[in-house]
Amino acid sequence: MLAARSKAISNYKRNNGSGDNYLILSKLVAYTSKMAHSCVEKAAAISLVKIRSLDYDENYSLRGETLRRAVEEDLSNGLLPFYACGTFGTTCCCSYDNVAELGPICQAYGIYLHVDAAYAGNALICDEFRPLMGGIEFVDSFSYNPNKWMLVNFDCSCLW
Repeated sequence: MLAARSKAISNYKRNNGSGDNYLILSKLVAYTSKMAHSCVEKAAAISLVKIRSLDYDENYSLRGETLRRAVEEDLSNGLLPFYACGTFGTTCCCSYDNVAELGPICQAYGIYLHVDAAYAGNALICDEFRPLMGGIEFVDSFSYNPNKWMLVNFDCSCLW
């Protein structure tokens, strides 16, 4: 999230000629699902940005139209959408956000898209589970935790 925040501030300054970092920072808003891990909210707090936890569908999945509505609402209120966090395998029920829908919306609005696959991402190395990675081509960064399934020492995280 910090990398996305830095990029958003630089882009704003480039597109607007200049800008006060603190004013820009006060307008940045990130998005995630209500099913996402609490670390996403903690990252927003550390990054000093607003965060919106969005509703999920009947399959506990964050969908593209939900994100689009939130982004358009925030833009109309003078905010600057800059970051979205999707999930491949939530901790509470192993649900997957619809990254194939989220990705094009993030691209259209210049929003950095991260996928948290800390819990179920390890399974994605298997060919038979690759279809679960729908929309991965839109993702700016991806993280998973080998310590959860791959017999790696505690608290090992990989980030691409």
